[in-house]
Amino acid sequence: MFTHWQLIKYRDGRRKDAQMTPFAAKLSDEDMADLAAFYAAQKPVRRPAQLDPAKVAEGEKASVHYQCTSCHRVGFVGHEQIPRLAGQDLAYLRRLIRGFKEKTASDLDGTMTMAAVPLREEDIELLAQYAASLGDP
Repeated sequence: MFTHWQLIKYRDGRRKDAQMTPFAAKLSDEDMADLAAFYAAQKPVRRPAQLDPAKVAEGEKASVHYQCTSCHRVGFVGHEQIPRLAGQDLAYLRRLIRGFKEKTASDLDGTMTMAAVPLREEDIELLAQYAASLGDP
C-alpha cells in the first residue's frame, strides 16, 4: 500500500525526484497497483551501512523528543500508510527526511512535512542512523 501511494504522489507532483517523477507520470493506476504488489512480495535485503553507535543512541533520544513513535510505532515498524523505517537504507532515510523538511517529499495529510520542518541537519542524521539500526529491513 505504501509503495502505491508513493507512486501516486510522484505522478501528481506531490513528491519529486529526477528519476521517479517522469517514470511515474506514464503509469496507469493498474500499473501502480501491480508494481506495488510486486515490491511488497520481495524479500528485503539490508544494504551495508556505517552506523555510529553514539549517533544511534542519540537518535533514539531524538526519536523520543520528536515523538516519532506516535506515527511510526515502537521499533519504527510503521502501519497502513505510515512507512516502516526500521532497517531501511541509511542514505535513503537521510534523503527522505531532508525531502520532507525541504517540502520536495510529501505525505497524504502533511503530518511528516510538519514534523520535519523543525529538524536540524544533525537531527536528521541522528534519526536516520537510529532508524537504519533497527530490526530487519
